[in-house]
Order: sequence, then structure tokens, then C-alpha cells
Amino acid sequence: MHRLLAATAALSLLVSGCSATRTDSASADHPDPAGQPSSAQPSTAQPSEPQPSSEQPPESTNPQVAPRFEIVAGGGTDANATQALGAKIGGAVWDIEFARDGTANLLINSLDHKRLERIRPDGTRTVVPLDQAWRMGTEIAVGPDGSAYIDLRIGTKKNTVYRIKPAGSLEPVIDYDTAISGLDDSASLQAAPSNGEQSGQAPSDFTAFTVDPAGRLVFAVNVNGKAQAGAVVRRVEADGTVRTIAGKPAKFTTVDAAKAATPAAIWPPAGTRALDWTTTATMRITQLESQPDGTITLGTDGVISGAVDFSVLAITSSGTVNRLAASQLTGSASFGAQVAEAPFTREGHIQAIGVLSNGMSAAAGLLAVGTTQPPPQDTSRYYNGKYTPGQRAILGKARGRAIRLIRPDGSFSTAALGENFVLHGGYLYVVERNSLADELVLGRVKIPA
Repeated sequence: MHRLLAATAALSLLVSGCSATRTDSASADHPDPAGQPSSAQPSTAQPSEPQPSSEQPPESTNPQVAPRFEIVAGGGTDANATQALGAKIGGAVWDIEFARDGTANLLINSLDHKRLERIRPDGTRTVVPLDQAWRMGTEIAVGPDGSAYIDLRIGTKKNTVYRIKPAGSLEPVIDYDTAISGLDDSASLQAAPSNGEQSGQAPSDFTAFTVDPAGRLVFAVNVNGKAQAGAVVRRVEADGTVRTIAGKPAKFTTVDAAKAATPAAIWPPAGTRALDWTTTATMRITQLESQPDGTITLGTDGVISGAVDFSVLAITSSGTVNRLAASQLTGSASFGAQVAEAPFTREGHIQAIGVLSNGMSAAAGLLAVGTTQPPPQDTSRYYNGKYTPGQRAILGKARGRAIRLIRPDGSFSTAALGENFVLHGGYLYVVERNSLADELVLGRVKIPA
């Protein structure tokens, strides 16, 4: 749900070792959020810089000293606080997204309080509760008007995408049946025999979605149907109709035949007409992002000869599909370099970046990805700053993925450790969580020049 086209385009000639399964937001021309809305109404004031903890030290000019990691939300004592720095925030953050006005939107799931948290640039915080009958979805997108789009599931029913308007009201946008209409889907269908055996197929599903500059919902469907499988990208038009804008499932007579066609699906020749792009059973679209010019960026994965391929593709406004970046990860070679003891230490080239986990964000020629590398034994140098006791307690117990920052020359460094992240306005925003105490903070670190 965040912008990555500019960075991936700049990196496309050198990212033979870079991969992604999910994109995250970034836009250097957007203001930064800071702390804490109590009104759900969109802000009319000029967005300002975040208001960090008053105990933060000044920025260091010594390149050997780690940049300051400042907290912009969480670590307080009051779960109902209207100021984000005074709030006690718990739960698991499934996704984070920025609105055009710099408001941070966090989709949070906890046993007793499923909600959308909105943190505005002036430091105010709004909580939009979600019905406990719903199973929380995993994705969030933000439209041009500041509305948040989330996928929710009620009981055993399949996903429906809902829109939460800036004022807090919630309405359905598209349900599962409408999303897959015309794709020949059935949970009971069997794949064609492979080597004389029957192989059951899961029903079609959709999870990845974004909102384009015109405010239209764009989503991916991973298709498992009668004698066909693959993935398509569809769009909800202004009149409510649904049309496919990219991809067509491969027709197959055997599962082996579908698998054999996978490389052509993941690596379409440049300029391939989007509606002629034939996708296959072993390829999935895992992420969609919308660009200001109408381009839709896709994160895909697939299995090719035992290796997992991660690709970044772009569907242009003229209706073609192009591959921007990709990698294959397999065997021991995918474990990569160790995490440095200090942030922004050069650790090698992207071919040695390690096994990628969910997460990608891009801005201003930089690409941030999450990897499964464990943190160093001493994580203190990643948290350079003075914090309140509550904030320090969370940071002291926080563990998460190594968030690698890739520069245009192909080198990478570990920028932070955390669970969720997004590049925005020259900063890397990171969710840090003490899972035992079920408390989290949203912090940020400035990207060195």
C-alpha cells in the first residue's frame, strides 16, 4: 500500500539479488506524523513536524554515532489518551500506511480491541474501533481523501474490503463473491491429474489491494478454478462494476504443465500487454501499490525449479506490464550476512542480504526490506536517545526483523530492528513491540545522507 516505483525503477538494473513480498509506503514530499488525534475529522491545519519525546538529545553530527531513534507514539500510561506520546498502545500492528496529509494509519489487532489508530502530524490520536465479530484483515490502503480501506472477515465468510471514512464511518466496498465474479471459481473443483493423481485446489482468494489516484479500489485475485490457475488484477469502477485490468489465468491440462509455465508468468517481456500476461498456478500476487501517475506496482512470488522467486512488476497507465526487480532465494546461500552491531553500517551487496520477510518500502531512490536475520546480541546502539521509563521498557524487550536499507549502488545496511516499517519524508518509521507486555511504540530514525 505504499509507493515504491521511483526507487525500484532506479534500482532495476542492479537488483538482481533483491526481492520483495510486500511493499510499504513512502513519499518524501509528505509531512511526517507525530503523535496523537482525538478527533476523527481530517485536519485543516498545516501539517507540522512530529513532536518527539522531550527527553530526546540533539542530533549528532558525528558519523560514528548512531542517528537518534525518536518515539512519536506509545509508551505512555493511558490507553484512552488523545496525545500519542501519552498513550499506552497494545496489540499487533498488521499494517501501517500514510495519508496525503501525513497522518499515520495503523491497523491493530488484539484480543479485546481491534481497531484503526490514526496519528496526525500535530501529535493527536484517534482510535476507530472495529467490531469484535470480525476477524482482522492484514492490509490497509489509504485513498486520496484520507479514507482507509481494510480487509475484514466475519465468521467463516470470505474477505470483504471496507472503507473507513476520515470521520470514522464504515461501509463495504466489495465482497468476495463480487471480487471473483466471472473467474470460474469453486472450492470443490479439482485440479487436472498430475502423474495420474488427483490434486485438490484451494478456492480463489484476494488479499492484496490498493487505491488508485482516482479513488478506485484495485485488487488481486489468486485464481484456482476448473482447468485454470494464476492471478489477475481487477478494479472497481466508479459505477460499482468490476473489470480485470491485468493478467489471465493459464489454461492447463496437468498441474505439471502449469508449473512449467511459471517463469514466463513471473518474468513477462517488457511491454507485454497487461491483459495478455498469462499467469500460472505457482505464482501469486502478494502486494499492490498505486503510483501518482496511475501506474500500479505489484509484488509477486513463485516457485521455479525449487527456488523462490520474488519480483516487482509495474502495470503502466498505458496498459503494459514490466518487470522492475527480482531475485531468487534458495538453500544456504539465502541466509546472507550477519546483522551489524550498529545501524547504517555497510554490510555488503544485496546478493547477500538474506532471506526476505514480508515488507518493502521505497522513497527517494532508497529501498527498505525486512529480512529474517536475528538481531545482534546487544541492540542498544539501535536505540540512541533518551526515553521515558515506559518507552525504554518496550525498547529493551523489543525484537523483530532486521530492516535492511538498500542504496542505489546496491549496498545495504541494517537501518533498524522492528516488526513493521515504512519510509516517509526522509525517515524510516518502525513499530517496536514488547510482546510479553503487549505494548508497542511507533518510532523513527532519520536516514543519513
